[in-house]
Amino acid sequence: MKLTETNTQLLERFTKRSMQLSKKLVELEPQYQEYLKVKRDLERLEGSIQVVEYLEYGYLPSDGNHDGMSHHKPQKNEN
Repeated sequence: MKLTETNTQLLERFTKRSMQLSKKLVELEPQYQEYLKVKRDLERLEGSIQVVEYLEYGYLPSDGNHDGMSHHKPQKNEN
């Protein structure tokens, strides 16, 4: 049977692990910021694709707001 750690032992172990995780968090911060930037850029690009698809083909986005609505037939402007 394993002996129960003392409060002092627990405090030392938890403090050590907390310091390890804090260090890891600092190391990961730049990657997380890059992840957020790429995610924003991707969402913006996907929105742009939806706009062009709507203008060219009349397709409505499948984002939950347009479900059940029919795609439109775009009017072509001849220049």
